[in-house]
Amino acid sequence: MALELALLLTILIHSRAHVRQSFPSSNSNGSNGNWHWPRYPRVAVILPLTGNSPEMLAALESLFNQTYPNYEILLVTRDAEDSATPLVRKLLSRHSRARHIISGPASTCSQKNYNLLAGVKALNGKGEILVFCDSTHQAPPNFLADLIHPLVTGPAVMSTGFHRIIPGDSRIATIGMLQTVLSIHLLHGIHTIAMPWGGATAIYKDVFHEYEVEGTLGENVLDDFPLGQRLLRHGIRTKPVATAILNTNLSGQTGRGWETWLTRQLLYLKYCMPLTWLGSSLLAALLVGPVIFSVLASLGGLLGIVAPPTALTGLGFLAIITALGGWLRSLVPVPIPMGRWLVAFYANLFMASWCYVKTWLTGIIAWRGISYRVTWGGRVKEIIVSPFYKF
Repeated sequence: MALELALLLTILIHSRAHVRQSFPSSNSNGSNGNWHWPRYPRVAVILPLTGNSPEMLAALESLFNQTYPNYEILLVTRDAEDSATPLVRKLLSRHSRARHIISGPASTCSQKNYNLLAGVKALNGKGEILVFCDSTHQAPPNFLADLIHPLVTGPAVMSTGFHRIIPGDSRIATIGMLQTVLSIHLLHGIHTIAMPWGGATAIYKDVFHEYEVEGTLGENVLDDFPLGQRLLRHGIRTKPVATAILNTNLSGQTGRGWETWLTRQLLYLKYCMPLTWLGSSLLAALLVGPVIFSVLASLGGLLGIVAPPTALTGLGFLAIITALGGWLRSLVPVPIPMGRWLVAFYANLFMASWCYVKTWLTGIIAWRGISYRVTWGGRVKEIIVSPFYKF
């Protein structure tokens, strides 16, 4: 119990400032302030696309309206028949800084990685900085400038941002997924363990080629962990940028959807960072074990079958961890009812542990109608495309 409380409290105290710097009121200190720009290198923003979800148009439009003056956007789809293509054509008619790249089907890596590599190849040596982004998060106007500023001013050669969930309702699953994403964001505040996030990563193109990152991505199911690990072997760390934050609107989330998403994230950890995944077994037990013990001890005390000191210890633990859960709400810049927040907080502890257990029971990673059989290191062994899936 003491170990769990100490761990949660340490992370909160250490990384709270990092998360709060991402609040909208804090972003004015970034590129819209008095930052020094010795030059404006050419930036290539590469966006792998598939599907045509309702939020994509607004998200992509936000990336076309950045304050940074010198960038182009490469919109990459698997083929011209992808359902994202009509959206691409609409964007091309509105913006001159965009190109449409067709990658073809992937055979040795995830389709997302294959699209990213097709975008890099299409540059033909042009551009100085590569930025990899997802297509479903809305970017504030200074996002791109904030993300690449550490590269332009040095000494960083790779930087990463992150995203936060903007809840559209008070469903427990919606708030729970918000808290899961927030927990990962807190880990970004620990710079020694920070890894790039594929939804917002910037890297010098020369570094990308010098360390043969394309070879790593070309056989992997994931983009960000393998990229970070590849460069970390050469002593290159990721620079987390607190103000380079994207907004992800979310409503109507279900428990099943939350479970599927979190299990997939932990499966990435299992195959790309197996030692960390194995070590997480202790964390999974730590999240729920003390809570279950404390609840049982407290109930046992009420029934007179547990010694009072043990029951009081359980009650004290529940009181402290509940207070920590309530404090966590201060890291969200939107109002959320405290009662539902705390229910989601406890649901989050059990969901994380349950999803971790599920990773022991499967060897397939499924995403957007495509399933990948992978081996250690995240290398793709087989790609299985659902016959009912339409790109």
